[in-house]
Amino acid sequence: MMKGAPMALANRQTITPGRSPANDNRPTPLQAASEIVSRAHQVADLLTQAAGAARRMRAVKAGVTTKPKFRSLGEQVLAIGQAEQGGEVDPRLVRAPAGANVGNPTAGGFLIQDNFVIEILQSVYQAAILAPLCDFRVTDHPMREAKIPGISETSRADGSRNGGALSYWAGESDTVSATYPRFRNVSFTPRKLMSLCYASNELMQDAALFDAHVRKVFADELAFKLDWSIISGTGVGMPLGFLNSTALVTVAKDVGQTAGTITSTNVASMWKRLPISSRRRAVWLCHEDVEEQLATLNTATAGGNAVVYAYPGVGGDPWPRLNGRPLIAIEQASALGAVGDLSLVDLSQYVTISAAANVALSLHLRFDTDEAVFRITQLIDGKPIWSSPITPYVGSTTRSPFVTLAARP
Repeated sequence: MMKGAPMALANRQTITPGRSPANDNRPTPLQAASEIVSRAHQVADLLTQAAGAARRMRAVKAGVTTKPKFRSLGEQVLAIGQAEQGGEVDPRLVRAPAGANVGNPTAGGFLIQDNFVIEILQSVYQAAILAPLCDFRVTDHPMREAKIPGISETSRADGSRNGGALSYWAGESDTVSATYPRFRNVSFTPRKLMSLCYASNELMQDAALFDAHVRKVFADELAFKLDWSIISGTGVGMPLGFLNSTALVTVAKDVGQTAGTITSTNVASMWKRLPISSRRRAVWLCHEDVEEQLATLNTATAGGNAVVYAYPGVGGDPWPRLNGRPLIAIEQASALGAVGDLSLVDLSQYVTISAAANVALSLHLRFDTDEAVFRITQLIDGKPIWSSPITPYVGSTTRSPFVTLAARP
């Protein structure tokens, strides 16, 4: 059973500001400047709702009442330290199972309270760049394969749109043939993303400092891995990145193009392969080393100056723009000259499915170095909802929400 609907903002609005005509409903620069952060909060809210529902369900099934809560992560950490050093075990603590060792705190440690887990995950999605822009969904059944319906569409020609639905201009008393849209199931398998964080027992004694350390470490590391998987994931034991998807369109380099360069022709050719429906939602992704080349693409033409690249700050826009769309430099992109160093993507067409995470702490795993070990485990999967590029209604050049530039070695 799936919780929640696809994020409306990820599907219907741009993420960045722009100067728009009066009849254009795109957000103003001030509104759009906080769009990514806003979406991250929406993702975190969905996780909070899912975790709360799962917690209440477990309590009902177990026939127990809700225990009092720790007031802070630091308070719980101190209680765990006391328990694992042979002291009294606080009744609010829950042991974390590790294989068959359900009752052995040495093997599994103790679970961190649910509301602190949610706060850590909020930090993850606020630190991530790409994950909040995807179509994010939550499942109540993390150990089962999840399936969502997808339209089997490879062409926009009559009889092929939306998997086969067809409409007619019919005169009075005319008869028409019935058509049936074809659907396909898009399967998502739980992929375990695990992260470990070590902290000295001295650091644990400073509850506030330890809390801030754990939140930052987990947020940075998990956000990095999530964003990397959306780009380059293999689909084997991890999400499927768009660079490895069958929906990817790879635009050829120019004839005789110099190695490790990007031209205005490359940009125009990539833009041509993006569907009209994705052009108001798409973003450019590039490696940091690519930006310098993109800034030189504003070349003089017979008709005047062709502005391809716009520096951040122009028109109140906090992001640079390429061909009118936001340009996001991200270190997980491929190196300059390799496939994936510059991509044009509509991430609302990339679905991620997640379950509530578990966070545990143990003092025994690093006993010899007097360190505590924090472990966070999250089940998540993701992939493009498109299975292939689509042939347009007129013409034969295929298009996709996921476009990248071929290698220029």
